Parts: sequence; structure tokens; C-alpha cells
Amino acid sequence: MSLSKALVTLAIAAAIAVAGVVLTRQVVAVAAEADAGRLNRSILEYVATKNPRAPIRAFQRFPDVLVEEAQRTNLDHCVLLAQAEVESDFRHDAVGRAGEVGLFQILPSTAALFEPAVGPFKRPAYARGVRDLGDLADPVVSTRFALAYLRDILARKPSLREALTEYNGGPAGRHPHYYRMVMGAYVEVLQRPELKCRLREMPRPGPLLTLLSLS
Repeated sequence: MSLSKALVTLAIAAAIAVAGVVLTRQVVAVAAEADAGRLNRSILEYVATKNPRAPIRAFQRFPDVLVEEAQRTNLDHCVLLAQAEVESDFRHDAVGRAGEVGLFQILPSTAALFEPAVGPFKRPAYARGVRDLGDLADPVVSTRFALAYLRDILARKPSLREALTEYNGGPAGRHPHYYRMVMGAYVEVLQRPELKCRLREMPRPGPLLTLLSLS
């Protein structure tokens, strides 16, 4: 075989190899996109199951942001799904007794501390008997600010239990069983394989019942 033919053969082989890599990446990308789409639908279906009155249009971007923020926080997105259920029963317009707003029931004053990192948000306003809950009634905004707050706590606290306790209302917490409530809801979420829970929130090896028994 002449040198020129050998070079042509090598060039063709290299082109085929490159094409194979590109095709493989495209297939993987398409599969990942389809998998993400299925997870998004499953999260929306779970929200609708728990709160049939939830306006799904308001939650359309919630699954993407929930998973994204969970990855940034190094937590299982299913734990955050359980926390949202405990906080608001998936009512995006929920208002707490202390003025907490939205899906993750965060105080506007607390959210304001994280505007430099998350961005500005519209505050709740009350005028002439009309209540405007502002941006915290948007599940996406509520999730972003809540997770920024939780990340800040996790940087100071050694365990998820302590972090959730502080999130609920300072170091002592407002509800003595808040952590167990979240973990109880989490156990239910775990029964749904379509939600693709990752169990990355476990602070130590051991069975889930051991985790639930922690006080």
C-alpha cells in the first residue's frame, strides 16, 4: 500500500471514530433529556396528587429548579420535595402566621438577606384589602431563596437534622417534631421509584429507620 493510500485510510478511520463519538454523545444527550422530562412529569404528578387544587401552570418550572438546587446543595431532591409538602402542602400561595410566604414558607425578611446571591424579588404588599404576595408565591422563586437559606445553614451545621431544625425557626425550632415530619414525608416519597430519589442526604451509613429515630 502506498503512503498516500495509507494516509487516506487513516483519515477515513479517524473520521469514522469521531463520528461514532459524536453520535454516542448525541444519543446520551437525548436519553438524558428524555429522562429529565420523565422526572419533571413525575414531580408535577406528585404535586397534583398531594394538592389537586395546585395550578400546575404555576409549577411548570418547579421540577427543573428543584433538581438543580438540590444538586447545588448536595441533597436528594426528594428530601426537598418532602420539605415543601410539610411546609405548605404544595400551596404556592400559603401564608404562615408569622408572615412566611410560599411553597417553602420563607419570611420576606429572610429572603432579603439572600438577594445578593439569588437576585431581587418583589415583596408582598397589602393595600385596600387586596393582598399581593409578591414573587415568593412563585414556586421557582420560593425554591431558589429557600435553598440559598438552607445552604447557608448547612455551612454552619453538621447535620441535616440540625439544619432543618434551624430552617423551621431558629436553633430551637418552632415545631418539636419538624425533622421527623419531613423525614416521614420523605419515606412516602421514597416509595415512588419514578421520582428517582438519590438518598444523598444521608448524614451517615445506616437504614432509613435509624435515620428516622434520631431526635
